[in-house]
Amino acid sequence: MSVIPSSDPDLRSPLLSSLEEPARKSEKGPDVQKLTIDDMLQKHCGEFGTWQLRHFVLTCLAWALEAFHTMVMIFADREPEFRCLGSGCDEMAKSVCGFEPGSWDWVGGAGSSTVAQWGLVCGEKYKVGLVQAVFFGGCMIGEYELSLFVFFFLF
Repeated sequence: MSVIPSSDPDLRSPLLSSLEEPARKSEKGPDVQKLTIDDMLQKHCGEFGTWQLRHFVLTCLAWALEAFHTMVMIFADREPEFRCLGSGCDEMAKSVCGFEPGSWDWVGGAGSSTVAQWGLVCGEKYKVGLVQAVFFGGCMIGEYELSLFVFFFLF
């Protein structure tokens, strides 16, 4: 692929200017004020004050409450270990799929996790991910509504 040269000098100028360039620009015309992101925030939004602190704390509180729900989901949706009870079961297998019913049992019983309690293995395993996706979709909608509530009604 060939590059077509341009007659526009701005396209050929380097991205980072040298130390001598500001002196040359001031000779040509008016001095242009360059602002950083911090300068823009300070100029247009002000310093970090009580409004920003209150908004920050309420937003973090909402995310902290959601973190506990996420942690519960991680431990409740685990697939527990299984043990063989009779013939038709292989102790070295990684999954119970394909074993005869009654030839295996969950270690810790059926109440050890929601996966064991509801039988969410093999062909039903997709339901665990589906429920988690719906949960996080609800979290996104809830966080959006909470931020609207905080913004419009508390401030």
